[in-house]
Amino acid sequence: MTTNKTRSFLKAILTMLALVTLVSCTKKSKNDDSTLYVGLSAAPSTLDPRNAMDAGGMRITNLLFSSIVRLGPDLEIIGEAATQWSYKNLVYTFTLRPGLKFDDGSPEGLPVTKEDFEFSLESFRKSGRFASSLEAIESYQVEYGPAGGKLTIKLKQYSATLLTDLTPVKLMPAKIVKEKGDDFRNLPIGTGPFSFVSSDANEIRLRLNPLNTYSPPKMKNLVFKIVREDNTRFLKLMKGELDLVQQELPPAKVTEIEAKGGFQVFKYPGLSMTYMLVNLKDPTFKRLESRQALSLAINRDEIIRFKLEGLAQAATSILSPINPYHDVSLTPPSFDLEKAKLLIEASGLKGKEVILKTSNSTQAVENGKVLANQLTAAGLNVKLQSFEWATFYKDMDQGNFQLATMKWVGTTDPDIYKTAFHSQEVPPKGRNRGSYSNPEIDKLVDTGRAIEDVRRRITHYKKVQRVVYQELPMIPLWYDFEVAVASSRVQDYAPSKNGDFTSLTKVQKK
Repeated sequence: MTTNKTRSFLKAILTMLALVTLVSCTKKSKNDDSTLYVGLSAAPSTLDPRNAMDAGGMRITNLLFSSIVRLGPDLEIIGEAATQWSYKNLVYTFTLRPGLKFDDGSPEGLPVTKEDFEFSLESFRKSGRFASSLEAIESYQVEYGPAGGKLTIKLKQYSATLLTDLTPVKLMPAKIVKEKGDDFRNLPIGTGPFSFVSSDANEIRLRLNPLNTYSPPKMKNLVFKIVREDNTRFLKLMKGELDLVQQELPPAKVTEIEAKGGFQVFKYPGLSMTYMLVNLKDPTFKRLESRQALSLAINRDEIIRFKLEGLAQAATSILSPINPYHDVSLTPPSFDLEKAKLLIEASGLKGKEVILKTSNSTQAVENGKVLANQLTAAGLNVKLQSFEWATFYKDMDQGNFQLATMKWVGTTDPDIYKTAFHSQEVPPKGRNRGSYSNPEIDKLVDTGRAIEDVRRRITHYKKVQRVVYQELPMIPLWYDFEVAVASSRVQDYAPSKNGDFTSLTKVQKK
């Protein structure tokens, strides 16, 4: 007969065996060389490529969906669904890759059709976010079958930006999108190197797309871990729970990692620009003098040196110094506290309460505190408010702010000045969130698209940059250095200059 003491002993042994098995499985999953774990600070707002506007969403959709053409790691236009193209007399002709299939879960996949190309192009042309960038298209014609095909695009007038403007256009399955409607964002199906598996509040799981033959990844699985707190993300990287963190670590933690050693640290000038967004509909900052006071009150060098560990440089334009269109003649705004005080007093703003909004990421909040203190020292009464990303982003689009800190990420073409500052590009149509209106800028950015000669175009957009620099519809702060940290087990990782995730298709793990 089994006694109670014997039962307790057996139960204890079984419990210990279960724990050993659990620990063993946990260790195995952490050391699984077929899965790459990547840290993110926030969940993307959506994985529907028509609406993905935050950095995380755009980067992940680039892995799930094919574009006709896309931006390469060295900022060049390269083929994706198209293998080559030519231009003559306002007509672009693209040769389309054969055998494209959507990974719908079936073994053979869902073959891409002519209707899918047409539906995708039309969806983005009608989208409020992309319509203006594709308005140069007069008409298009698609021929496509299993052996490939051809896309012909006729322009109303020459557009220097058309290839760049096509990069966000993702190939989507027309029938499935129409059936699912808004639910397509919860189960996105594409032809990219990875396929969607699942997502929740804490992670997004992707797997190798076996139907993708033009850029098959080396990793079988890709897991994006949503770790909202900076120190927790850092600790998970240290413990091996994350293999890679790209542009998601505070500068102080990067310095700490370098001191400890044992990790691969990649640092390089990038395309991201941090700025202070100003709501020009708010009477507080309608006058140029009040915006000049904001700029003069900010000690950028102090922030870069002490808060950013030197991993930035003072900004002048949306276009970063590695961009060929960047105007090197512009000098970073100076810090002049006394002049800022005089302008604030002359504008009747001394002691006025002003709200500065940021996202709730630790780094954004810390930077926001410093900016709020510096502006308060100049005579304003600045209150800091931080919000989770979805709420913050919605407030920016709806004009529900006075001041806010934001980033332009991955900017390559100077036509971004049309999206950011044209009077007809106020959300939801574009991203002129500050509601800036200047007929001179409207004319300049409209005509800039039709300039074919690159040298003339560079000269033209330098003029655009100077006008915005003087008008201060936004307050330029700094260009962020791109920083990625990978464990020693990660091989063949080479971060892209544009900051996207396409380099993850090349990565292996020991």
